Amino acid sequence: MAGQGHPQATPVGVLIGRIALELHHLQAQGRRLEDAIGRAILGEEPSTQDVIANLQGIDMIVQTLGELGNFLDNIQPGIPDGHDVETADALARVTLRDLANALSGGLRQPTVDAQGRISGEVDLF
Repeated sequence: MAGQGHPQATPVGVLIGRIALELHHLQAQGRRLEDAIGRAILGEEPSTQDVIANLQGIDMIVQTLGELGNFLDNIQPGIPDGHDVETADALARVTLRDLANALSGGLRQPTVDAQGRISGEVDLF
């Protein structure tokens, strides 16, 4: 997209900051949707307009996450080897075990309960 007002090269730290900002924005959108769904489950009747807005919000989150993934996939080959980043402190602050494991190069492991079912928690408040 060079020539459309976008810089051709960006410092990696600046780029990571921009991506982090977008992810925090997605988190805020997700929290709003989580609250709306929680209210609906607890008996508040959302208007049709609210339902449509929430569905559009979910769609935007999904699309944005996909585009961020594509963006990172597309810039990754242009990052030269030898630009290692110390991640131990940052990984220690990731509270989702499977995410921290995946970010450190491991595989996600589903949590299996005593009956052998994959389990997880849904936080509705």
